[in-house]
Amino acid sequence: MGWAEMPSRPACILVSLYYKNRLLLLRSRTNNNFILTSPSSLYETLDLMGALDAMEEVGPSSLREKFSNGTSTMDIDVDDIYFDDSDSDDEAESCLQELDKDFLKVFCKKASTTFFDQYGLISHQINSYNDFIKHGIQQMFDSIGEIVVEPGYDPSKRGDGDWRYASLKFGKVTLEQPTFWTGEKFAAEGGKEFLEMYPRHARLQNMTYSSRIKVETHLQVYSKNLSRSDKFKTGVEQFVENKVLNDYQSDIIFGRLPIMVKSDLCWLKGVEKGDCEFDHGGYFIIKGAEKTFIAQEQICLKRLWLSNDPMWTMAYRPVSKRKRVYMKLVPKVEQFMGGEKFMTVYFSVTEIPIWILFFALGAQNDREIVNLIGLGTEDCAIVNVLLASIHDADKQCEGFRKGDKAIRHVEKLIKSCKFPPKESIEECISNYLFPSLKSFQQKARFLAYMVKCLLEGYTGRRKADNRDDFRNKRLELSGELLERELRVHIKHAERRMIKAMQRDLYGDREVQSIEHYMDASIITNGLSRAFSTGAWSHPFRRMERISGVVATLRRTNPLQTTADMRKTRQQVSYTGKVGDARYPHPSHWGKICFLTTPDGENCGLVKNLASLGLVSTCILQQDHILDKLYECGLEKLVDDTSTALHEKHKIFVDGDWVGICKDSASFVAKLRQKRRKMEVPHQIEIKMDQHHGEVRIFTDAGRILRPLLVVRNLKKIRDFKGEFSFQSLLDNGVIELIGPEEEEDCQTAWGITYLFTAKEENPPMKYTHCELDSSFLVGISCGIIPFVNHDHARRILYQAEKHSQQAIGFSTTNPNIRVDTNIHQLYYPQKPLIRTMLSDCLGKPRYARHHKGILPHPEYFNGQCAIVAVNVHLGYNQEDSLVMNRASMERGMFRSEHIRSYKAEVLNKEALGTKSKSEDCINFGKIQSKIGRVDSLDDDGFPFIGANLQTGDIVIGKHAESGVDHSIKLKHTERGMVQKVVLSANDDGKNFAAVSLRQVRAPCLGDKFSSMHGQKGVLGFLESQENFPFTMQGIVPDIVINPHAFPSRQTPGQLLEAALGKGIALGGALKYATPFSTPSMEAVTDQLHRLGFSRWGNERVYDGHTGEMVRSLIFMGPTFYQRLTHMAEDKVKFRNTGPVHPLTRQPVADRKRFGGIKFGEMERDCLIAHGAAANLHERLFTLSDSSQMHICGKCKNMANVIQRSVLGGRKIRGPYCRFCESAEHVVKANVPYGAKLLCQELFSMGISLKFDTEVC
Repeated sequence: MGWAEMPSRPACILVSLYYKNRLLLLRSRTNNNFILTSPSSLYETLDLMGALDAMEEVGPSSLREKFSNGTSTMDIDVDDIYFDDSDSDDEAESCLQELDKDFLKVFCKKASTTFFDQYGLISHQINSYNDFIKHGIQQMFDSIGEIVVEPGYDPSKRGDGDWRYASLKFGKVTLEQPTFWTGEKFAAEGGKEFLEMYPRHARLQNMTYSSRIKVETHLQVYSKNLSRSDKFKTGVEQFVENKVLNDYQSDIIFGRLPIMVKSDLCWLKGVEKGDCEFDHGGYFIIKGAEKTFIAQEQICLKRLWLSNDPMWTMAYRPVSKRKRVYMKLVPKVEQFMGGEKFMTVYFSVTEIPIWILFFALGAQNDREIVNLIGLGTEDCAIVNVLLASIHDADKQCEGFRKGDKAIRHVEKLIKSCKFPPKESIEECISNYLFPSLKSFQQKARFLAYMVKCLLEGYTGRRKADNRDDFRNKRLELSGELLERELRVHIKHAERRMIKAMQRDLYGDREVQSIEHYMDASIITNGLSRAFSTGAWSHPFRRMERISGVVATLRRTNPLQTTADMRKTRQQVSYTGKVGDARYPHPSHWGKICFLTTPDGENCGLVKNLASLGLVSTCILQQDHILDKLYECGLEKLVDDTSTALHEKHKIFVDGDWVGICKDSASFVAKLRQKRRKMEVPHQIEIKMDQHHGEVRIFTDAGRILRPLLVVRNLKKIRDFKGEFSFQSLLDNGVIELIGPEEEEDCQTAWGITYLFTAKEENPPMKYTHCELDSSFLVGISCGIIPFVNHDHARRILYQAEKHSQQAIGFSTTNPNIRVDTNIHQLYYPQKPLIRTMLSDCLGKPRYARHHKGILPHPEYFNGQCAIVAVNVHLGYNQEDSLVMNRASMERGMFRSEHIRSYKAEVLNKEALGTKSKSEDCINFGKIQSKIGRVDSLDDDGFPFIGANLQTGDIVIGKHAESGVDHSIKLKHTERGMVQKVVLSANDDGKNFAAVSLRQVRAPCLGDKFSSMHGQKGVLGFLESQENFPFTMQGIVPDIVINPHAFPSRQTPGQLLEAALGKGIALGGALKYATPFSTPSMEAVTDQLHRLGFSRWGNERVYDGHTGEMVRSLIFMGPTFYQRLTHMAEDKVKFRNTGPVHPLTRQPVADRKRFGGIKFGEMERDCLIAHGAAANLHERLFTLSDSSQMHICGKCKNMANVIQRSVLGGRKIRGPYCRFCESAEHVVKANVPYGAKLLCQELFSMGISLKFDTEVC
C-alpha cells in the first residue's frame, strides 16, 4: 500500500486523504495502529498514537480493538508482510544508485502511456464481454445438461412401453457478426437475405445491434421397454431398454444477443475510420439508444466469510444455494459445564449438529476431531464450546459414534426438509458438501478448518470480514450480468418448449424437429426489455429485479461518456441502514477514486474507478496453475484424517483448499517469480497470511488490479530502448499487476521521489513496489485538473462529478450520421495551458510519432482559455455571478451549437389503402392557421433542409386515417434551422421519421459557466469592452469574477492556475501541474518575477470609463473555463392558464408539459411584504384552481347542482339543497377546487362539513 509521509510528525504516516469532511487515516510507524481523525483533532490524535507507540507489545488491547473494528480501516497485520530477502534489498538499493531520478520519471510516463495504449479506459467492459462470448455462453449451455421430457402420462391408459419420451442436448454455440434481415421481397429479387449491420445503421434506424445465437441441438424421441436378462450374469432380472423412435440433429436460432460495440464480434473491431474517432466502444445499441452496464459490486463467493452480526457465523457460500454451508455459534439454553454456546451447521436448508456431521464424514473418535481442528485444549473458551457441541450431538442422536448411525441421522434430517434432494445421502454429501473436494476425509478437514476459523473469531484471534473491503468484493461486469439475465430467459424458453413437446408426447401427434417448439422471441424480447427498462434479474433472489444496472450512455462530451462506463455501484436498500457503505475504505487506495461520487442518495454508493484501475478476467488455465504450484512446493492433502499436518501452511486457490506447503514464504517467493517470468498469468493474485498459516491465490474475475513498479527489477529498465509495449514490461517483471489482497504484502512508495528519500526517513523504509505516479490514485475526471490537491474536496467533487460532465465540448466526430435527441457542441474548443501527467498519457500513440513530445488528447478538455480578472464590477458579479466581455462573446468565445431531434412513427401509404379520406387530409405546403404554419413542409409533411422554424411551427406533419391532425409542433422557446431529415424503418418493420434542428447559441444572461476548480457561476452582465478595465499592455479581461468566491469556496488552485498560466503564456512553454506533485508557490512566483511581472500576479489597470489608473492592483491571468449545458433559454418557463390535473384541477408539473410555476412560502411572503394582496389572490387562486361551490345558508351544508321538476311540468337545472329540499337559501361561494374536492371526499366517507356564510 502506498503511504504518504506526514511532514510535521515523522512518527505517523498519512494513509488516506480527506474525503468530503476532510477525514484523515493515520498509521503508526512502530506498531501499525490505525486511527481515523479530523484535522481539528489531529494533534490530540498524534499524542494518542505516541502513547500507543510506547507499548512494547503489538497484541490486542481495548484501545486498539476500538479503532481496528471500524470499517474505515484495512485489516493489515504488518507482521504478515513478506518482503524479499536482504540480497534483493541490496540489489534494489544498487539499482537506485545506478539510475537517475529524472530518467525514472520519464520511464514511468512512457510506461503509463503504454498502459493506456494497451488497455485503454474501458477495456474491463470489452474484455468481460469477449470472455463471455468466447467461453461463458458455451459453458452456460453446457451446464444445462441433458433435458429429459416426460409425457405426463396416465398409467391406466397405456402400457409401460407405449409412452414416448424425449431427450434434448445442446452442443456448440455459434455467434455471428451483426446482420439484419432484408425481407422476402428483396431476397426473391436476387439480393442477399441478410446484410451487414454496422453501429451507424442501428443508431439511424432504431434497430438493436445484435447477433443470432445458433446452437447445435440433438433431439431424441424414444420409448422405454422392460427387457429380461440373464440374472446369473447381470445380477438383475429386468432392465430398462430405450427404443429410439426419432432422432433430430439441427442448428436452431435461440434468439438474438446484443453485441457490444468494438468487441470481437463487432464490425468496427480494430477499425478507426468509419465511425467516431473518439468512440472506444464498450456499450450496446438497443432500439437506436446507446446503453452501457454499470459495474455491480457483489460480495466474493469464493472465500469463507466470518461475521459476528448478529452472532458468530462462518459461511461457505458458492453460487448454488444447495451447496452453501453455514456454521453458527448458537446460545445454549441449558448450561452444561459452563459452556455458553455450541456449534451447529446449516447444510441443505437443514440444521445438523457439527459433531454428528464429523462422524458422518468418517471421523473415528472425538480426539481425532479435536486434532483436525488444531486449536488444542489450553483455551477454556474453546473447550467449553466443543463440550457444548458434543453434548448437543449426544442429545439429538444418542450413540451416533457407533457404525453408520451418524450418517443415517444426517440422511433423516436432510430428507425431512421441504424440498429434499433425490440423491442418496452419500451422493448428496459428495455433490453438495464442498464439491471441489472429492473424498470424505478432505471434506472433514475443510469442515474442521471452518470450525477453527469460527473459534478463532470467537476468541479474538481472527477478525471478522468487512463487507466494505474490496478484498471481499468482486465487480460484475457486462459478461457476468449478461449471463445472469440470459440464463433467466433461457429457462423461460426451456419451460415453454417442454410444455409444447409434452402435448405431442402425450397425444398421438408426431414429434417434430426442435425448431417447431423453440420460441426465439422470448430471449430476444426479454433481453431488449431488460436493456430498455434497466430492470435486471437479482443475483440471488429469483423473483426480484434490481435497477441501476443499465444506464443510457450520455454524450455531452467524451469525458462524461468515459466516466459513465467506468462507474461502479453498490446495491443497498435506501430505506434501511446503509452503515459504513458510503464511507471511503483504505482498500480503495489506487483502485477507486475517493473524490468522484455523486451527491444525494447515491453518495458513496456509486463510485468511479481510479485512472489505472483494471478489472481481472477469469483465468481458465487451472491445470497449468496447479502444475506450477507443485513446482513451487505444493503438497497434496492426505485422505487420512488421523495424519497431522505438522504446522504446515494451507494453500487455497479461489477459496478451495488444494494442498499444503512447508515454507509459505519460500512458496510465495517462487510463485511470484514465476509470475514475473510469465510462467503463470499476470492477473493471478498471491496473498501470504503468515499469522494464520495460509496462502490464498485468486484467479477469478472481478478483482480490481493496478500496475506497480517492482523495485528490485528496476535495473531491467535499461534494456528497454526506443519503443516498448506494456506487455513487455509485464513479461520482464518490471511492472506487475497487484490486487487488493496482495497489496497488503507490499511496501509501496508513493512515487519515484520517495524511493530516493527512503533512507532519510526514520526509520529507513525498504520499499518493494513503487507507484507509477501519485496522480493515478484518483480518477480521470480528477487527474486532468491542475493543482487539484490545493482545492477543497467538495469543490473537486463538484468538478469531477458534475461540471466536467456537463461541460459543452465536441461530443462526436460523426454528427451527420447520428440522430441524437439533445446535444451541444462547442465551436472553438481549446486545451488548457497547464498539463498534467494523466492528460499526457491519454494522448494517442500517433501524436508521439509526428511530434517531439506527447500532446494531450483534446477530447477530455471541454472549454476555452479566458483572461480572468479577480475584481468587482458595478455590482453585477455578486455571489457567484460573472461579468463577461461582450466583444469576446461576439468574436465567438463560448459559442456553441444546439441540436435537437424530433421523432414520429409513420404509416405506409400502401397500408392505409382506401381508408384514408383525402378530402379531410392536411394540404401541406400551404398556410393553414387552424393547425399551425405548414408552408415549410413538403407534400409528405417533412420540412425542407435549411428551413427556419420558430415557436409553434410544425416540424413533422402527421394526420390519422380520419384526417385528425397529429402533427408535432415546436413548443415555446424551441426554434432552429432544419439540419437533416431521416425517413427509415426499424427492425420491427415500423417506419419512422426524424428531423434535427440546429441552433447557434451565444452566451446570454443566466447561462452557467465553471472553472476546473468547481467555481460555478452564472452570467450576470455582458459589459462592453471599452468599459472594462485594461492593463498597461492593453490586455482586457474576458471574465471578471468576485474575489469573495475564493475564501468561501476554498479554491486557491484556480489562483495558482492563473499565475502559472500567465508565466506559460509569456514564456512560451507548457508546464505541468500534476496532482500531488505540483510546482511550489515559490517556483510560480519566481517565474513571473523573471518575466518582469509582479510575483503575485497582480496588475496595474486603468478604468475603462474614465481612463484613470485604478489605485488597487488587480489579480489577472489566463484560466480554463467551461460552458455548462444549463442555459437560460432552456429554463424559461411562463404561463397564465394551461393544462391542469383532471382530478385535482391543479396545474400540472414539468416545464415540458407547459405546467405551473412553483410559488412557495417565500414568494408568498414577498408579496405580502409588498402589500400586493390582489396580486397574491390572483396568483394563488384565480390562476390556479378557482371554482364555485353552492352552500345552503339555512342548514349550512353543501348544495348540489341537479336537474329537477317544478310546477308546470318544466325541468330546470340549478343548485338545490337536498337536506332542506329547497333552493331558496342557497348562495354561491368562490373556493379553491382542492377544498371542494376535500369536502366531497369526506362526504363519501360519511363525514359532512358545515359552512358559515356571510354576504360580502
